[in-house]
Amino acid sequence: MKNNMLEEFIKPVNFNTDKSNGLKEIYNYKSIELEHMHKMRIYLFVELVRDLIKTGVITKFDSAIDIGCNRGLYSKLISELGYKNVLGIDIEESLINVAKQNFEGIEVGKSIKFEVVNAENIDLSTKYDFILCTEVIEHTQNQAKTIENLKSILNKGGIAIITLPNVISFPYILTWISYKLHGRKFDQEMIDHLSYPYYKTINLFKNKPYKLIKTTGTNLFYWHFLHKFPGFNSLNVLNFKLGKLWPFKFFNQYFYIVLKND
Repeated sequence: MKNNMLEEFIKPVNFNTDKSNGLKEIYNYKSIELEHMHKMRIYLFVELVRDLIKTGVITKFDSAIDIGCNRGLYSKLISELGYKNVLGIDIEESLINVAKQNFEGIEVGKSIKFEVVNAENIDLSTKYDFILCTEVIEHTQNQAKTIENLKSILNKGGIAIITLPNVISFPYILTWISYKLHGRKFDQEMIDHLSYPYYKTINLFKNKPYKLIKTTGTNLFYWHFLHKFPGFNSLNVLNFKLGKLWPFKFFNQYFYIVLKND
């Protein structure tokens, strides 16, 4: 496994593009905008999990699953945050290959593994103490089945962090206006992204066994057109900090919910 990457995403928050600790090589960002949006989500995830551990919400660290693991970074971070056995799954074999190359490995008392698995076809016989499912549900064919799978595989007392895009957000509202003004048609990916206002995400998991513990979010606004200015990093830090506050958290592009199996 690669060396510890957690320190990159522990306060103070820093969005300088020259301090990506290998992220550029792994994710091949096509723009500074994408890099900063990604780093905001990573910072928020690490901060969120560390707070849940500190406050005693997270108490079990035996097993975790990263659903839609992409290139494997979150699985690595989950491992570094204390989970002994981490499984990352994704439907794209090419992404799993990158994840294996960069992060798969077994150490004393710790393992990270990756498999090509569709979120709709998860093995329900294995239970997990922690589930991460970020920007996945909106892209599945059978969303109801995916959600039921998530409920089925969470251990008693386990924690799930689910994220979905939020159509009631400043970035997506601006995107919608831009598409309309330029006469562009929404492709399926954009339609998927525009299908989930934050309250729908909450309602998807309102039934037992899940209990809603926390809501938050990130990427409140865009600053990509100012990336050449010296204050760009400070503006992104402001973006990140404002996005965690009420009521701004309900207008972020990416909406997070934390659930517990009580």
